[in-house]
Amino acid sequence: MTETSRGNEVLKLETRWTASNILSLSRIVLLIPIVVLILKPGSEYRIAVLALMIAAAATDFLDGFLARIMNQVTDFGRLLDPAADKICIITISAVLVVVGDVPLWYAALVAARDILIVAGSSYIIARRKVVVQSVWAGKWTVTFIAAYIILATMRVEALEAAKSFFLYLSTASIFLSLGVYANIYRKYMVRNV
Repeated sequence: MTETSRGNEVLKLETRWTASNILSLSRIVLLIPIVVLILKPGSEYRIAVLALMIAAAATDFLDGFLARIMNQVTDFGRLLDPAADKICIITISAVLVVVGDVPLWYAALVAARDILIVAGSSYIIARRKVVVQSVWAGKWTVTFIAAYIILATMRVEALEAAKSFFLYLSTASIFLSLGVYANIYRKYMVRNV
């Protein structure tokens, strides 16, 4: 995470229900039908799951875009957007482990990454009263994880090579992004306020 362009502004967690914040929340709501359909036996529901995942991914793109163009960027939104991403990815990964589409070690690695990032961010908020934005390494990692999860969900044999590629790419990216976050958190932890 990088420092916001506004500098070390004191955290202002006003809850503004902007269009972008509502889109972030809708991503969490979409989890309900996604989970229900993944848990149904057979693969006939996977197209519907894929459509819902694409809709969720679209809300992830649109929430930040709308916040910027409508000048509605809030500290609440800076917390809600990545929280929605983490809730969605951890939940879907766990459900895909249950149905045998994703290995347990991978879901555990994804969850551990997100827990460490949340813990670090919480510490910075509590100690420095600053909300910091996501770094590109983190955004790319989420994209690679999402690509792997979507390919795993589809259960298409012709896409197995692509699925393996994104499994390894996202795994490497998880470790890279953790290193980037650790470096940023270290800077905030040693900074004198």
